[in-house]
Amino acid sequence: MNLIELEHALRQLRLGGIAAVLETRLHQAQAEPMAPIDLLSCLVTDELNRRSERLLERRRKHAAFRDPHNTLDNFDFTFNPKMNRSLVFDLATAAFIGKREDALFLGPSDPATFCTSLLRY
Repeated sequence: MNLIELEHALRQLRLGGIAAVLETRLHQAQAEPMAPIDLLSCLVTDELNRRSERLLERRRKHAAFRDPHNTLDNFDFTFNPKMNRSLVFDLATAAFIGKREDALFLGPSDPATFCTSLLRY
């Protein structure tokens, strides 16, 4: 089986991530001494990363966010100096869910307030 046939077979097996980087990884394995298990590990990692990225992209698309480019990194924390920035970032990790804890946002739902503004992110 040559490289083209192998890439085609990988795509038939729905391993497009491996097929996309196969030639690059093979050149890397030839250029630097790489054990077969390391080559295989790199290929599988590439496939898993690609699947993870595509899943995240599908979820973002399905969520249909009004402004998908809004992130906490570009959130304006200066409008309320009393806001605990580290607490907000801690809540964003959603670690409270795994601990079976609650998160409660209190305040008026005026667009200029903390609750509504933060919940858009």
